[in-house]
Amino acid sequence: MLHQTDIPVKPYELAEAQFNTGRFHIMDIVFRRWATLLQETLYAKMGMMLEVSTENVVKLRFEKFLDSVEKQPIYIFETLNHSRGLLLVDKSFFDLALNSKAEPTAEKLSLVQMMKENQQTLLKLVSTLIDDFEKSWLNIAEIELNLNRVTIYPRRANVMLPYEYCLAGSVQLSLDGVQTSIQLCLPYAALVSVLRPLEKKKIIEPESMAYYFPQVKEHFKSLLEKTEYSVVAELGKADLREVKGKLEKGQVLPLLNKDGLVTIRINGTPALQGSTGESSGNYSVQVIRGTEDKKPSAIQPKREFKQVTWPTQ
Repeated sequence: MLHQTDIPVKPYELAEAQFNTGRFHIMDIVFRRWATLLQETLYAKMGMMLEVSTENVVKLRFEKFLDSVEKQPIYIFETLNHSRGLLLVDKSFFDLALNSKAEPTAEKLSLVQMMKENQQTLLKLVSTLIDDFEKSWLNIAEIELNLNRVTIYPRRANVMLPYEYCLAGSVQLSLDGVQTSIQLCLPYAALVSVLRPLEKKKIIEPESMAYYFPQVKEHFKSLLEKTEYSVVAELGKADLREVKGKLEKGQVLPLLNKDGLVTIRINGTPALQGSTGESSGNYSVQVIRGTEDKKPSAIQPKREFKQVTWPTQ
């Protein structure tokens, strides 16, 4: 039964998501993921409901980064290729963490006292922060940070040469008017091999970690299985400048193909490369590699595949 009403109905339109990223968009996504995980972890383990935000990751000389570092806890870790980086934690963050379960009148310790008297507690907390950062790379790349040592003196944290580049990002946290931050400095030379292939990706990994929950995966898997795809094998490209676009019956158009491989387009997008041949009486294409790959495919064909050499003239 339909009910009439005088209440106006307001139409809504779906809006596209906008992402404000800098030069290193993958790193920006990782840091936003990290901020979300930190917020969830600190609430679950310490009951601290912090407001979090991030800034775009920037590339700068290590000397410039180190000059901006004040006297604060600095955790030094090893990463890819035995390179080293820094995790910097504001003392105010540790004050919040140590007093989250203490009396409101608990006395704040000096930096030296705090690091000395709460070494194991803070080390356990920092290990959790690092674990969350590693999880933030899920389905993007494998990044591992191995904690090495800790200091409160900036010049003892001189782990890179002054002119070396580093990637620096931070997470800002606030609680009850207290503003604090966690900074991460990563060696650019160690990460460039990871970031360079990702820059060419046309699909950016989702920021939400919930995307990777099992039920969500099954939903998208089912969606992909029911979707129809257009698969086209492109033998080469024809140059029509000589015929000026006038095609006639019987004309022969030479195909230009630099590497001799067939390009397989899925829904119009180049995805795979292979060689032409014959399988079970049908013209076929055997996939050799992805369009961005240099290594051959490791998949072994189940059917017999015979190579076919196409005439050059």
